[in-house]
Amino acid sequence: MPNQSWEVGFHLRSPRNWLNDPNGLCQFRGTYRFFYQYDHDWPTVDQKAWGQFSSPDLVHWTYEGVPIQPSIPEDRHGVFSGCTYVERGAAADGGDFMRVYYTGNVVDPVPGHSPKDFDYVYAGREGNTLTATSEDGVHFGPKQVLLRNSDYPEECSCHVRDPKVWDQAGKRRMLLGARHVDTRGMCLLFDSDDGITWTFRHAVNSEYAFGFVWECPNIVQLDGHEYLAISPQGLPRLQDRWFNRWTPGYFELPAGQRLIDTEVIDERTFVQWDFGHDFYAPQTFVDDAGRTILVGWMGTFDEYYTSVPDGLDWWHCMTVPRVLARREDGRILQTPAPELEQLRGTGQALERTTSVQGRGADLVLEGPLGSGTLTVDNSFQVYYEQGRLGIRYLDEAGAAGRQDRSIPLEQLFDLRVLVDGSAIEIFANGGAETFASRWFGPEKADLTLTSTFGGTGTVYPMANTMAQMYATAKAPELDLPGWNQTIAR
Repeated sequence: MPNQSWEVGFHLRSPRNWLNDPNGLCQFRGTYRFFYQYDHDWPTVDQKAWGQFSSPDLVHWTYEGVPIQPSIPEDRHGVFSGCTYVERGAAADGGDFMRVYYTGNVVDPVPGHSPKDFDYVYAGREGNTLTATSEDGVHFGPKQVLLRNSDYPEECSCHVRDPKVWDQAGKRRMLLGARHVDTRGMCLLFDSDDGITWTFRHAVNSEYAFGFVWECPNIVQLDGHEYLAISPQGLPRLQDRWFNRWTPGYFELPAGQRLIDTEVIDERTFVQWDFGHDFYAPQTFVDDAGRTILVGWMGTFDEYYTSVPDGLDWWHCMTVPRVLARREDGRILQTPAPELEQLRGTGQALERTTSVQGRGADLVLEGPLGSGTLTVDNSFQVYYEQGRLGIRYLDEAGAAGRQDRSIPLEQLFDLRVLVDGSAIEIFANGGAETFASRWFGPEKADLTLTSTFGGTGTVYPMANTMAQMYATAKAPELDLPGWNQTIAR
């Protein structure tokens, strides 16, 4: 039996099996809808579909099953990542209309050839851009193929994927992540008048090679400034950054510059979103209140550490929704959506040793804090020492292969730590620095927090809003049409 202390109570995970990239995040007809990459038979099959959750408030969630599955030749080896675009008032009932854009993955597309005949980088793979529509956010009409490999520039390898669509300057725009034939990451930008017929505008490259592929591109617009966000692969590990080979982050464009007019990015301006072990493929959206919200996959494919403890019938979760704001110097601040405070129980002062009922906690420390440590169950530790903010795993089993890591930080003003079973998210200095990591601690009914920090601390136990949904929701087998399921990575 898996350790029940590892269960998450306010982080979204698939009811069964595998979850990775958040997809199609939106607020549609007043309801938040979060799609995600779902593998129905993990760990033996790698054929992705889109699962979905819905919520009225970002706190209480309903599992909506697997509404988008491989079903046509152009997506027969997986419904890969993408986005939603909400067309206001375009539905038959006068309400909003949802259009999803995603990548249809196909490998070994040439009949009669062995999978060994292709490298799946320069031959043997299709990255088709598809769309489908819905008036309720759950049931989708026929799929339509918009772009194929032949529609992408000649300098692209077969790795083109992850559409992001938005409106700007009178046209619909689309970003696609890509890998150049010279083995460096890039983005493609397309324009459209109707969201169906797309014209290539230009590529976005870095001045010097920066990773071998860029995935999950996003445009972030805050206070009149634009950012290009990407998830590059293949960055070299450095002492204070790029701990994972899969390291998402963003570039701020110069004041007044638009992404749609940008062809070259200065890779030296890259800012890492998160320094934890388990953070990749974040996606942003703007809700009805005008907030820009980010959600990341609390996992990675990084090979530097082991990810899967024995006994779990589910794997990975999403981060909590993070509200983005621009600091005066251009840094993007990330803070947990305030709706999460609905889950707080009665707060108690943080003492040197504090017991918290249950396996969920929201800890707020206000300072300046000075040097100190916060230890969870004598197994996981957040620390600020000698000008470095970091995390430590105090027992090998709880780390599951993860190593201690830290970043330089001149001063620590405040700290917020969310503990949720096996998921821990850390927000420092108003969300300027964040860590999202998994931790597989001892089997205990309650949390024990030990702190040596100064300042003022309050700890709130957090309600578990997911248990009933996970207990009753059964992830169905996919209704697959019998395509060859041999997948090349």
